[in-house]
Amino acid sequence: MKRLQLEDLSKQLGYSKTLISMVLNGKGNQYGISKKTQEAVLEAVGQLDYTPNKFAKALRTGKSHFIGLIVADISNPFYSTIAKNIEHVLFDRGYNLMVCSTEENEEKEKRLVEMMLNQQGVDGVIVSTTFKDSSFYDKPRFAKTPIVFIDRLLPLFKTNYVVTDNYGGSLEATTHLIKNGCKKIACFSITPSYLSTIEDRINGYNQAFIKNKIKADKSLIKLIGFDNIMADTETALKELMRKHPDLDGIYALNNHLATAILKTIRQKEFEKFGANLKIACFDDIELFNIIEKKVTSVSQPIEEIGKNASLLLLDIIDGKQLNKSNIVLSTKLIER
Repeated sequence: MKRLQLEDLSKQLGYSKTLISMVLNGKGNQYGISKKTQEAVLEAVGQLDYTPNKFAKALRTGKSHFIGLIVADISNPFYSTIAKNIEHVLFDRGYNLMVCSTEENEEKEKRLVEMMLNQQGVDGVIVSTTFKDSSFYDKPRFAKTPIVFIDRLLPLFKTNYVVTDNYGGSLEATTHLIKNGCKKIACFSITPSYLSTIEDRINGYNQAFIKNKIKADKSLIKLIGFDNIMADTETALKELMRKHPDLDGIYALNNHLATAILKTIRQKEFEKFGANLKIACFDDIELFNIIEKKVTSVSQPIEEIGKNASLLLLDIIDGKQLNKSNIVLSTKLIER
């Protein structure tokens, strides 16, 4: 059966395509179309098999029942699991989820937010932001927009957020390596390094040395490019193997880094060096349960992140949450 097009609607309803388009896109008042005409168009469209019925419904109810989720990388198990849990909560409340990845690109995040709010008409957005500061979001037009930030924070920006204790988890993981005999521990970080999660994890790593009265070596902190993880990891390990043959520990700030490290030390030239390394990672993934090399991990309450963010956003949309809500969830160290 042929799907109805705008031209078909125009013929059946007796209104111009331009007028129908204006009404369906919520611009009837802006262009002086009478309430009576707008209601007639919406009522008629709602009874026909026309794709943009969601616009008609949104204009009648004031809600689209779509929520936007913007993350850095949906291929990362951390974000895909959060998305799954968010979707479960929203589905039970009659909402649909739209998911996009920024690939750590600020300009792409800006375009995605604008698209979701202006073109797709989502009722609210959950964001794991890539922005360095709050200048994009700290504008009057976002003041009444339901937004919840997850995983990452923007400095000096008062907003709703659900995050984990990145500092405490890192402090615990690094301390674990020290208590298990590591005297020289490298830290593998990732770009963009200004993200709150990265800064908090590095601070936790550094604090572990201070608390254990060990002199930290800044040259052991290796910054790996988000777009070049495998190659940069191999280069960093070669440098560490050459300059610090007595290295006995590595702390990876996320699961992508840990995976790259594990793949690299399986190579013949790294076998001896890798055999002496104890590894810890901020993030817990199934891989760590099945590989021979033991990796101690910081487990984040992923299900709780998704659940709390979803319920908080829905409360904001329904007018039940008037004050800013800040939720910080505890991590758990999984020793292996």
